Parts: sequence; C-alpha cells; structure tokens
Amino acid sequence: MKTLAVTSLLLLLLFAGESLCAPPAADYLIIGGGTAGLVLANRLSSNPSVTVTVIEPGGDERRNPNVSGTDKFSQAFNTPIDWNYTTVPQPRANNRSLTLHQGKAWGGTSTINGMTYIRGDARVFDVWEGLGNLGWSWKDLFPYFLKAENYTIPTATQVAAGTTYRQGNHGFSGLLRVGYTSALRNGSFAPLIMGTWEDMGLGKNGDLNAGDVRGYGMGPQTLGRADSEEVRWDAARGYYHPIEGRENLKMVRGTVRRVLWREDGGGSGKGRLLVAKGVEFVNGEGVVERMEATREVIVSAGGVRSPLVLEASGIGNPRILDLLGIETRVNLPGVGENLGGQSVHIMVLSGEMESSASAYHTYVTAADLFGDSLDKVKNATRKSLPDWARTMADVSKGALSAQALEEQFRLQYELIFQHNVSVAEVITVSAPGGILASNYYVVLPFSRGSVHLGDLDKIDRPVIDPSIFSSDFDITVTTAIGRVVQKFWLSGRIRPLVTGQLTPDVGVLPENATDAQWLAHFRQSLDMAAHPRGSAAMMRRELGGVVDPELRVYGTANVRVVDASVIPMPISGHMSATVYAVAERGADIIKRTSYGGHP
Repeated sequence: MKTLAVTSLLLLLLFAGESLCAPPAADYLIIGGGTAGLVLANRLSSNPSVTVTVIEPGGDERRNPNVSGTDKFSQAFNTPIDWNYTTVPQPRANNRSLTLHQGKAWGGTSTINGMTYIRGDARVFDVWEGLGNLGWSWKDLFPYFLKAENYTIPTATQVAAGTTYRQGNHGFSGLLRVGYTSALRNGSFAPLIMGTWEDMGLGKNGDLNAGDVRGYGMGPQTLGRADSEEVRWDAARGYYHPIEGRENLKMVRGTVRRVLWREDGGGSGKGRLLVAKGVEFVNGEGVVERMEATREVIVSAGGVRSPLVLEASGIGNPRILDLLGIETRVNLPGVGENLGGQSVHIMVLSGEMESSASAYHTYVTAADLFGDSLDKVKNATRKSLPDWARTMADVSKGALSAQALEEQFRLQYELIFQHNVSVAEVITVSAPGGILASNYYVVLPFSRGSVHLGDLDKIDRPVIDPSIFSSDFDITVTTAIGRVVQKFWLSGRIRPLVTGQLTPDVGVLPENATDAQWLAHFRQSLDMAAHPRGSAAMMRRELGGVVDPELRVYGTANVRVVDASVIPMPISGHMSATVYAVAERGADIIKRTSYGGHP
C-alpha cells in the first residue's frame, strides 16, 4: 500500500507539470537570450571559474534565411520567431490595436530588425546622469560602443555612394560586425539624394555615430561576411556562436515565470533587501522547472517582457499585483511604466530611379523643422509640460507622479530647444520596381505608455499601451516632418523622376494638405516602431525608477535588469546600438559588484 501511495504521488506531481529532477544551479542565471542577454553570457562566462545559464524561449535560427539574409527585413515578421505583440486600442489612432514586432530567437530582436547601427546624440546620454545615473554619460558609454563594434571601413565605391566615417569614432576589434552592404554601388541615386537634402538646407553628416546625428548620411548596419557570404550579424552570431562550446555556459529552452526568493531573504520592510535564490520556468516540453542562482539573477527579456517577469515575481505596483493575486515583495510602482514607443509613418511613391541598395538616414532639429515659428512651438511646449505630466500621471493611476514626469519632460525640453538635438528622422530608400519610400518618425516623443501583466499565467499576452500621440508635441513634429518628406520627393531636382504618390493617395494627402488632413492620415495609418524602452527605467526611485546605476532592482540584493527596458529617456539613434553598449557596460559592473563576491 505504501509503494502504491508513493507511486500515485509521483504521478500526481508529474501530471501537475512539476519536474522531479534535482534543480540545476548556476552562478548567474540570465533571463532572456536576446541582444543584451547574449552579450552578458559571453562576457560573464569568459571567466571559467563561474557558471552561466541563459533561459530563452526562442531557438537557434542561424540557418533561417529570413534571419541571415541581409535583404530580408520584415520577412520574419508574423512568423514563429516574431512575438507579434498587439497593443490595446489606441484612442489617437482611431482605436486601432497596433502590432509590435519583437524577436523570439537566440539573439532576440537583433535577428529581425533593420540592422541599423546609429547611436544618437551625445547630449541625450548626458541627461541620464541628471536622472540619478552617475557614470552613464556619453563619455562613460562611448568606450563600450567601441568595445562592442568591429567596424569595416567602407570601400571607395561605398564612399562614392554616400558613406562617411571618422576612424576615431569606431571600434575595430569587437564582436559585433558593423559596415555597409556589398551591394552598395555608386550611381545616379546618391547625388540626387544628397543634392536634394542640401537644397533643403541639410548638409552631409561626416559620421552618424560621432555623437551628433543632424544631417544626412548612409547608415551603417550590423552585417558582415561569414564563409564568404554576407550575413546579418545578430547578437547570437557575434556573441554566442563562437563560444557556445564553453563548459561553463549553458543555453536552456524555456520561458521564465518568476524569480524565486530566499525564505530568509527579507522583504519590503525598511532596510531589508530581497535575495533571489533562482527562477521558475516552463521548459520546451511545457514542464515547470526550477533552477538555482548562487550569485545573481539577471533579467534581460527586453522592453516588453522584463517588467512582466518582475511583476510575476512580486516587484511592482501593489494595485496591479493585487488584481493579479500576486503578493507584493517590493513596492515599485515604476515597473512597466515609462514605456517609450514611437509611431512610424511611411510615404511611398513611384518613380524612375535605380535601387539604392541601402538607406539614407536624415535627422533634423526643431529649428530645421519650424524655422521662424520655432519660438511659438518652444513656448507652447514649455507651457504644456505640466498638463502632459498630469495627464500621463493620471493614466498611470498614480504609479508615476506628475512632479516626476514634469522633471523628465523639462530635461527633454532643454535637449530639444536649448541644446538643439535632433527630434525627427527620415529613412529614404529606392527599391527595385521603381518604388521610392521614406519612413519618418519623432525620435524624442514626449508620450509615455505602459506594459503590464494581464494574467499571471499568460506572460506571452501582455497589456501594452504605448499611448501614442498623448503629447501634442509629437503630433506637431510628426506633421512637420511629414511635410518635409513630401517636399523632398515632390519638389526640386528629384521631382521630374517621380511619377506618382502611392501611399497615401493624393486624394488623402495632397501637396497642400491641412493640419487636419495630416492628423486624419496619421490616425488611420500609423504603425509602431520596434523600439520599446524605459519600462524598467534606470533612474532615481522617486522619479519612477526601477533599477539603480548598477542596474540592480531597487529593494533587491542580487537581481538586475540589463536590456532596453532600463534606458530612461528616448534616444535620437536606433535602439540596438545602445543596447549593445549598455550590456557591455553592465557586464563590467556585474563583474565588479557581483553579489557574493567577485567573479
């Protein structure tokens, strides 16, 4: 009878989905094998005396042509390696739900993005220190941009086609290949593009990665040659494949449900820090397992998923956690808030022009956009800051204070109107078949949204609300940059080669369109860029911060977040370049301040 009872108990536990294997352990458990997670895995496991395990729901996609192909951008969208998230209906987008593409693979979103490598304006990074992050200025991050990068100097042909660089701004021995496609050729497209921008008062940028992005240039990409073939250089190819044989490094297929805490690890009381002992995850077969961490748990699940892991672990806003039936272990209302999202827009035309093979990136300042009207926009923006802060604080249901948001908005206002950093970007291409196109968007939007768990057992279905266009400034700048794009194609030296405006139709958006027509077009057609950030922001706790300057989650002793979710402010570049630098610096910080002793 006793044997039968034991057998029954074992079967009961098995069918309940709990693994009966002895729990494995590692010094460092990394939640997420995306862009940042694989940088950390590489750097931390370089010391053979420590063990590192990465838990990642995606798989090895190195042989997937939609990943490796440098001309396959968007081909992986809506496939099994795309999380394909959906936002809640957006009131300022005609109540449409928007799609947010994020990579589900070794390498995360670096496997499906546009491969653009542009860091942004130096002054934007300097503001991070003003939010309480000593040691995170442009000067501090710049060495890590260089450490990550393995830059390929453009050929004479590529220079003739519009590429520019300054050697002192690049690294040449990093693990991330950065360069220009071999398909880039000099032809008639380059002088037309460059001449038209110059006619509009914008000059050529000597190096888009030098800390000042204003002007136009050919954006470098994360690509390189492997086995005589040009391929995408995602985080897996650069940071994981070369060292996947290390005995002290493991990749485990699974989705982390929550961080587990030591029973004697304290709580949310004054002066007491939670100590993580490991994680609970669902493996590739759907079985629940646990794994111990002897030193640290590092959350690197990205701008969407990292705050979800924290909430499921009891770290976040008690109002939200109570509704989910989760015990609050650390009262940290900023978790999931401060989400930065960008609306992206496109104009497509037909024309008689050769393919560009790569994209031109053009950045403009508020002064470029508004000219003589700049003071009017500047004054209106300054007066609106308190109203935007109160509105967004109300939307957060008290998670963020209006005072804290206004402080952040003031710093952003100073960047735009006192330091004249770029506020909008245009990406211009000429594709085969006579297709001409420009994507354009605001790079420093004031709008802030949120991402939260909707159900404890459905971490793959988060509640994402980017609150697109919740700031009037974002609408004003989008309209202004839209007019610049239309003028670019429909005036000057390019105009004779343009045969028609395809998207939007001229009936929707004529050349003399009113502000109301532009806004109606945006509401109906805007999409969301794959650049979520800020949802576990690195800034002072009273501002809504989630991690401190050492990337450690407030109220915990050995849990950190290292990915795009810690980036506290919008950046004027493209997200992946900064994520690599943040992860490289994060690895050094962890080595120096590791819980339980130095690695």
